Amino acid sequence: MSRDRFLLIMRCLHFARNPGEDDRQPEDRLFKIKPLIVYFNNKMEEIYYTDKNLSLDLWRGRLSFRQYIKNKRHKYGIKLYVLTEPDGTILKFAVYTGQLHDFGGKGHAANVVLHLMEGLLDVGQAVYMDSYYNSYDLATKLLRRQTYYTYLLLFQLR
Repeated sequence: MSRDRFLLIMRCLHFARNPGEDDRQPEDRLFKIKPLIVYFNNKMEEIYYTDKNLSLDLWRGRLSFRQYIKNKRHKYGIKLYVLTEPDGTILKFAVYTGQLHDFGGKGHAANVVLHLMEGLLDVGQAVYMDSYYNSYDLATKLLRRQTYYTYLLLFQLR
């Protein structure tokens, strides 16, 4: 496929109606692709039987709506939270675009985990995560929901 053809397809590909001059601008920055994200997450939950072991990680990419990620070496980028199987199969993902999102605010990391694990709790899953998600409250919530939680523990060597 030629470059021009690809750009034409990308320009014409829409998943939501563009707001008119009289319409209010949507608050969700992802309103154009939100139906696609919801469809993907729902379909994967519907058709794919998950393994007992899952992994949750933060992916950082470059887009126009960058986010500040305090503990990362490269501090600016998009936050894409991905729940995967050990072989890399993506089961569910969520894009964080700012404070207005469903899981923003205090306890952000725990809210992300609970959001992505929705539908997979109470069945004895084991989820492996980065230290970014580490909190006692999250571990307690997951254990109450019969979900096992393993995270990366880093020791400061002096």
